[in-house]
Amino acid sequence: MEIQNILLLLTTCAISFLVGRAIKNSRQKKRQAEAEARRLEILRNKPPEPESLNKAKRKRQLEQRRKAGDGGKV
Repeated sequence: MEIQNILLLLTTCAISFLVGRAIKNSRQKKRQAEAEARRLEILRNKPPEPESLNKAKRKRQLEQRRKAGDGGKV
């Protein structure tokens, strides 16, 4: 009877541990997704940087804005 009780205890501990790990991992993935969404929102709402006085840099800035969908001038 002792061995059966020990095996039962070990199996319940293993199942409990695995369920706990699964819950922890799912919560962690959810938090990471929310953090990524917040980071993207902050980047989207960030004010545009002022146009550079350097002609080549200003040209690159305009190209980046067009690719981002801002349409050029801000």
